[in-house]
Amino acid sequence: MLNKSLLMTALSVSVLAGCTVVEESPVSEPVKTTTSVDGVKVHSVAYKCRIDQSESEYQGKLEVPFLIEYSGQDKATLIERSGSYPLIRVEAASGEKYASVDGLQEFWGHGDSAMITFNHETFKDCFVVK
Repeated sequence: MLNKSLLMTALSVSVLAGCTVVEESPVSEPVKTTTSVDGVKVHSVAYKCRIDQSESEYQGKLEVPFLIEYSGQDKATLIERSGSYPLIRVEAASGEKYASVDGLQEFWGHGDSAMITFNHETFKDCFVVK
């Protein structure tokens, strides 16, 4: 009887050991994806923009997420929760800059930081999500 009890305890411990959760180390690479749409490679990069809550229509939120999809050298799409907005590459002194035809949306990226203008609001403190 003692051996059976010991065997059941050992079995229970070994089953519980299989349920151990291992935490993953933080990701240090940017969140990027690449896919192909109609033969054109589309490269996506996720950004978050910190906001000054006192001056924003996004009051109550600390960060606003955006996604930039690059399709070719001269085209990009700014994606926000309310929709997607096509952008074309425009001249910039440094980094890469894209703007919508109507000028309401703009993306300027330099390394892992960016500035995004979306519907008359400019987010100056944007960073690549890692």
